[in-house]
Amino acid sequence: MENLLINKTDKTPSIKFNTDGELRIEGRSIPENSIEFYQGVISWLTEFKKTNPKKIDLHVSLEYFNSSSGKLLLILFRHLEQIKKEGYDAKIYWYHVENDEDMAEAGQDYESIIKLPFKYVQVLQ
Repeated sequence: MENLLINKTDKTPSIKFNTDGELRIEGRSIPENSIEFYQGVISWLTEFKKTNPKKIDLHVSLEYFNSSSGKLLLILFRHLEQIKKEGYDAKIYWYHVENDEDMAEAGQDYESIIKLPFKYVQVLQ
């Protein structure tokens, strides 16, 4: 299994999913087709689970995401939730700029839906 690396663009985040369980999504997520963009990410995670990872830490540092990306993030989080239910160590680190209440609340909304530990990381501007 190889790492998944996708460079960021003006409309898509960078994806750095490493086989050591360190997963990162960073940037803006407003792709033309969110399903197409995130399909490969979700497929990689599904395959990664088969390697019996010791832990999965998903770091999400988005400055903005649109509603269709939000739905795909929820699907990705549900996959992590299932992995956690199967006995693996999985956490989500939600990064937000210190005064960005909308992004902080988005993380809290996901946390209220998903049964996974969320750790909030406030980033200074």
